[in-house]
Amino acid sequence: MNIEGDGDGMVVRSTVNLESRRQALADLLSSSGSLRIEDLAARFEVSTMTIRRDLQALEDEGLVRRVRGGAVSSAQPFEARRTRAGRAKEEIARKLAGLVPSGGVGICMDASSTLCVLAGAMPRSENLSVVTDGIETFLTLSRDPRVHAYLTGGQKDPNAGSLIGPVASLALKQFSFARAFLSAAAVDPHFGTSEFSAEECEIKRLMAELSDHVVMAVDSQKLGTGAAARCLPWDGIDLMVTELDVSDDRLDPYRDHVELL
Repeated sequence: MNIEGDGDGMVVRSTVNLESRRQALADLLSSSGSLRIEDLAARFEVSTMTIRRDLQALEDEGLVRRVRGGAVSSAQPFEARRTRAGRAKEEIARKLAGLVPSGGVGICMDASSTLCVLAGAMPRSENLSVVTDGIETFLTLSRDPRVHAYLTGGQKDPNAGSLIGPVASLALKQFSFARAFLSAAAVDPHFGTSEFSAEECEIKRLMAELSDHVVMAVDSQKLGTGAAARCLPWDGIDLMVTELDVSDDRLDPYRDHVELL
């Protein structure tokens, strides 16, 4: 037997129920990518305190990573990330396509799965240079003969699958960009975006610094969440694109900080 405290007294639960719930939690996060504590508590009909303990146990096993207000899966291969929230990514990519310059300039894209979807559906443009720190995004762009694709090089980030470090930074500094298309691990309505590592933040900040216009592309699951390293403040972002209609009330906390699409 296992004894758990839910704040209203001690509740006795069987070890089988405890283990099966935690396995279900890990499976759910693996398929969904990230979820909020309140949503998990409602789904499993337990208190938020119980969910916090479950997430701590799963984090100790290396299965999940806790973030402010929720948790994310620690094991997300790129293909799994690209297919997760696929409809949202496709809608975001559709919106982003209208923001890609017609040609003759340079843009940059980070290594996110959402922007890889955009890379596979680039609008017609001639003589467009695209620099990315994402291996999969580079390979996708390289199949389009209209695009001059560049990969930064550098050390692979085991968490994000992007290229980081001084080599990546040095490569980026050889360019200037009309527009940066970036993503985020999490988005907070007060301080902006955050990532799982400081090294990932460094590359995204540099992309933003080298660009005339910064577009942040995130699906709605990332709204109101946090990750370990703060990245871009709102005054460093010109436009935020989600799959939501701009009138959706989930975007209300962000209206005073950034233009929405």
